[in-house]
Amino acid sequence: MQTKKIIFPSNLHAHTFYCDGKNNPEDYILTAIEKGFTSVGLSGHSFTKFDTEYCMSEKGTLEYLKELKNLKEKYKDRIQVYVGIEADFYSGFNPKLDENLGLDFRIGSVHYIKDKEKDEYYCIDNTPEILEYGIKNYANGDEKAFIEAYFDNIVEMVHTQKPDIIGHLDLVKKFNKDFKYFDENAEWYKNKVEYVLDEIAKSGAIIEINTGGMSRGWTQTPYPSSFILERILAKNIPITISSDAHETKNIDFYFDESLEIIRKIGFKSAKILKDGKFQDFNI
Repeated sequence: MQTKKIIFPSNLHAHTFYCDGKNNPEDYILTAIEKGFTSVGLSGHSFTKFDTEYCMSEKGTLEYLKELKNLKEKYKDRIQVYVGIEADFYSGFNPKLDENLGLDFRIGSVHYIKDKEKDEYYCIDNTPEILEYGIKNYANGDEKAFIEAYFDNIVEMVHTQKPDIIGHLDLVKKFNKDFKYFDENAEWYKNKVEYVLDEIAKSGAIIEINTGGMSRGWTQTPYPSSFILERILAKNIPITISSDAHETKNIDFYFDESLEIIRKIGFKSAKILKDGKFQDFNI
């Protein structure tokens, strides 16, 4: 059986059975080796005390980190393994905590919006029904206020938590097929995205092209949308490609197609983690 030729040789966004993934860390590493990757990173969901269903437990996080560090050493002669985490905004990660935990990288993501008055968190990417509940309850059904609150969380995360990579930038569109909840072509939406990108550009953070919504059947294109990618290029913000895999078979899902998308937009390179630092990979 002929192995598919790998063009983009890295993935840093993958979830194991320590959180809501199906496979163990070693399975991902062996799959990455089989596919000819240069590097692979795991990025389990950080603990969120208000919602423990999908994330690593506090104890599990320490076990996850210990196992990854052991696997990094075990496979060092075959592939570069990097220890990461996908830290939700409300987990409050920062560079000092990264250092203390021995992380090689951190993906910063927003999955929730906190109510303005109540101690309640509205998840934006669990189910369409939960998203709709959040929109109805956050600001008396004002979807614009809800969406803007999502992007405001991203901006605050960029400024205060300083992640290496911004996860699935427009995740809030996950259930928005046919603009069911809001119009992504609306001027207010595009203006908000422009503001967010300006703030990211100042930070030096990388934006990932994330194919996870596609592999799980929710979206037809990667995050972020093409019009956002055009603005990312215009602002010279670095990008990477990630699959947000929850099982090993999706470790490079839609990578070739994503490369074609960004080439057509005008990107010349994407970042990979290699030799301990983010480097340009010419595409």
